[in-house]
Parts: sequence; structure tokens; C-alpha cells
Amino acid sequence: MTGARPANAADTAAGATPIANPAAATPLPTGPIGYVFNVQTQDVTLFDPATRAVIATKPLGAVVQWLSNEQRFWDGRHIWTYDFPEDVVRAIAIDPRKIALDRALPSGGSGPAHSLMLTPDLREAWVNVAGSDYLAIFDLASGEVAGEVKTGKFP
Repeated sequence: MTGARPANAADTAAGATPIANPAAATPLPTGPIGYVFNVQTQDVTLFDPATRAVIATKPLGAVVQWLSNEQRFWDGRHIWTYDFPEDVVRAIAIDPRKIALDRALPSGGSGPAHSLMLTPDLREAWVNVAGSDYLAIFDLASGEVAGEVKTGKFP
């Protein structure tokens, strides 16, 4: 995924942890920034798509397994996706400028999950809660589960 260029000083001032990494000293490109979400290490590698040079790797503390251009995951401020720590599915909002979780909304159901999709009006997120056989509908304004759609086994 590519996105807007994060601000250097603002990110550090806002509490982002600078990473002791030789790539972190690399100047940020003036164009797009690519993001690679690393599952095993639960971090994000930033790179320059034009040169493919790594800029930095920053901790995230979440497992991002799937983002696709076919999914609506960007609300103008956050990258929305899901994870399921300790087997509980949750919707998560990642701030791509701070490289940090801004919100984590628990579904109450068990994992795994396989996808999250924002509705066209960006008011809700739908997540499959495969271990509990339903789709969770999150109201993004309140952060609450607004509803559940029962499905067949393991949606």
C-alpha cells in the first residue's frame, strides 16, 4: 500500500518511537511511501516505491494479514483491517503517519477472520468472524458492534 508521506518531526513529537535502524536515517522521499506489514514481527517496513529502498521499520503490535485494492479499507485518515490476538477478532485502525494503532474494536467473537470492508459511506466496517460463524458490523463513530449477520459455518 502506498500513502501520504509521514511527517518526521510531528511523528516523533506525537509519540512515535524512532527505530534504531540504519534505514531510519534515510531521508524520506518527496513522493509516495510504500508500507509492508510484516506478520511475524508485527511491524511495518516503509519503502520508497520509486527506488524500492527501505526507509525504516517501525513496530505496530498487530498482525496485518491481508489488504487488497479490492477492499475498501481507507477512510481518509486510517487504514482499517483486522487481527485476532488471543483468538478474539477485532477491527483495527492504523494511523499511517504515526505507524500506530489508533483504535482496536473487539467483536467478542473468535477467530480467525479473513477480511474487513468499510461501507461506501465509511460509517461501518464489516468483518467476518469465522470461528463464531457471523459477520460483525462495527459502527465506527461509537466503536461498538452494531449488529451481527449469522452465516453458515466458517465464513
